[in-house]
Amino acid sequence: MKNKVIVAFKNDKISNTIIKMLKAGGITADVKCRSGAEVKKQASYCSGGILICGYSLTDTSIVSLIEDIPESFSVILIGSYSQIDLCESERVFKLAAPLSKSDLVYSVTMLMNMDLKYTGSEHMRDSSEAALIEEAKRLLIDKYNMSEQQAHRYMQKKSMNTGIKLSEIAKIILN
Repeated sequence: MKNKVIVAFKNDKISNTIIKMLKAGGITADVKCRSGAEVKKQASYCSGGILICGYSLTDTSIVSLIEDIPESFSVILIGSYSQIDLCESERVFKLAAPLSKSDLVYSVTMLMNMDLKYTGSEHMRDSSEAALIEEAKRLLIDKYNMSEQQAHRYMQKKSMNTGIKLSEIAKIILN
């Protein structure tokens, strides 16, 4: 089945605000969940997607939940600085609240683009590729509070899962 955008917060008001922000940016949220059990069920129906969630749901925390959803799901964690610091997984993009619509839409769009299949491009020299990769890592570090190691692992994992060269993943992140 198709990739999904799942919005999961224990507070319906927050979920509805996130869904409105996504819709205003031209992105449709496919499912709204309040519990980890609902998220796992919805994730089992598709080949991958993006989970946008808070630190805790009605029955679990994001730290436990990410172990139970498929690797094909990217995760955007929205919360206070103290909450997002509790999650150290390289699968998780962290956005601090209060959140701007543009940051949310940019993040979701970038993750969607990373999941697209490689269509090819001109070959770049090794030094150019390395510079692109370093620039993309810096963006991930600055924007998503990742360590350098987490940013590099995230990019490597996306590259391996999609069959896209690491330098192409870097281009997607930078665009």
